[in-house]
Amino acid sequence: MSITFQELYSVDQPAEWMTQTFQGFNLDSRKVTTGQIFIALTSFSQPEKTVEFAEKALNNGAIAVVSESDLGLKNNIVIPNVRHLMGQWEKQYLLATQPLNLARIIAVTGTNGKTTISRLIAELLMLQGKKCAVMGTTGNGILPHLEASSHTTLDALHLQNALHEYAQQGAEFAAIEASSHGLEQGRLNGCDIEIAAYSNLSRDHLDYHGTLEAYAEAKSRLFKFESLKVAIINIDDEHANIMIDTAKSNPAQPKILTYSTTQSADYEVQDIQYSLSGANFKLVTAQGTFDVNSPLLGHFNVENIVASLIAAEQAGFALADLIVVAPQLKGAPGRMQVLRDAERLFVVDYAHTPDALIQVLQTLKRHVSQNLWAVFGCGGDRDRGKRPLMTQAALDHADIALITSDNPRTENPEQIFADMKAGIQFENHTVHEIHDRREAIKFAVKNAKDGDIVVIAGKGHENYQEIDGVRHWFDDVVEVQSAIDAQHHHSDSAYPAQ
Repeated sequence: MSITFQELYSVDQPAEWMTQTFQGFNLDSRKVTTGQIFIALTSFSQPEKTVEFAEKALNNGAIAVVSESDLGLKNNIVIPNVRHLMGQWEKQYLLATQPLNLARIIAVTGTNGKTTISRLIAELLMLQGKKCAVMGTTGNGILPHLEASSHTTLDALHLQNALHEYAQQGAEFAAIEASSHGLEQGRLNGCDIEIAAYSNLSRDHLDYHGTLEAYAEAKSRLFKFESLKVAIINIDDEHANIMIDTAKSNPAQPKILTYSTTQSADYEVQDIQYSLSGANFKLVTAQGTFDVNSPLLGHFNVENIVASLIAAEQAGFALADLIVVAPQLKGAPGRMQVLRDAERLFVVDYAHTPDALIQVLQTLKRHVSQNLWAVFGCGGDRDRGKRPLMTQAALDHADIALITSDNPRTENPEQIFADMKAGIQFENHTVHEIHDRREAIKFAVKNAKDGDIVVIAGKGHENYQEIDGVRHWFDDVVEVQSAIDAQHHHSDSAYPAQ
């Protein structure tokens, strides 16, 4: 279907180009095709190149350029807040040229838990027979078919295109991670977010937001969407009130639902029992008390599963039916991902900061019956100050620490190991140092005993290791499973066939 810019956006005094056939928007001057409008966002890294990119787009067939400031070019419209408008524009264009029913959107924000909660929501809805798209750090797509994602929250144009495509594929729901960057930059604008969940907030991205208060304010923007019907908030978090107050001031008057593992809330968790097979707990709600059997490890995964159960219930499903399928949940790859081997557990997790490593180790202490291992490294070309803190975290919270490489990138690995050991008192601790990550994993698999839990931290879902600026294929999950299989093969072959 052909349409003009004037028809779609009802302009009072149209310029000549507004009456030409319009083919949508593009953010990449190299990919602009005839009939498109190029949105020339001012580059954070190369602001001086904006005019050059716009000229290239016009040469490639763009009918006009929308920019944040005047570029002095023909058919240049200046709209200072274009970042916050372009999602809605793109959605309007897509629905005008290809009408369909878009997926109902459930969005999740918070420092930790976004990836797991959005993934669990998608799994719960899938187990109710519904197609649900998921968008975030570990991939975008309709479960179980996800493609790698460049950002936690895509730019507004790509996000709208993806949602349109998922609707074409039959997705009735979409569970989306809403990052603080994405919210502040308006990448989710144009999305009719129906249900929003908040997990927690801790120190992160202060290089971008400046202060913890500004970071919390960015997160709270999720609760300003006028399409919002339900706000789900973890009241155990110290910043919960900012989210609640924002939801209360929303003209849409969304229903506010709270959850907690420590205090009175709309959904209260009681009597948590941890084991090597997961966690069992009681969920006290207005509809009654339910026994929940979760296969996921860790206290924070109790919180994550509760948030996802509430979100799926608010999407229109009976809580009892959702709890029945909870034991089948898997969660996000590389987020407390469990590989079981008889009475031993190997846990692959993305924890790559001291705080995240402490959280993972502390929470697994509740599950372990023997020794808790920490296999970890530190990335190159990143914050050197956190390296000894990572080592101290492992010594303080694990029984056995195994120092190995992460992504050295372009840095000398010897420098990284030296930093990790700087000022550390190793006496009275069991510590191993194996620089080759594959060999370190093999060592842990070979030496872990029944009742042990081995955490392989730092890379999570990543399937590469970057050395000297070159990415080599490397997947912690695959390496652990390979080492387990090799160990079984070796022990089997030790006994000749009878």
